[in-house]
Amino acid sequence: MAYQNSPHIIDETPGLKYYCTCGKSANKPYCDGAHDRENTGKTPTEFLVQNNKRMAICDCGKTGNPPFCDGTHSK
Repeated sequence: MAYQNSPHIIDETPGLKYYCTCGKSANKPYCDGAHDRENTGKTPTEFLVQNNKRMAICDCGKTGNPPFCDGTHSK
């Protein structure tokens, strides 16, 4: 699965999360270890979610504010 040109909008729950940055996960926006299997040279973004909240997670791979979408895909 390649990068897409829009974010993943998710209702996230508290806990430590690992978000895909290589574009290869079959479980996006979450990492499934594809970066290791396919030797992409990338690592997931680790993020501690404190409270239930709606989040826009980057999937273009170009955000300046990982793991969040900053609109870079539309520029």
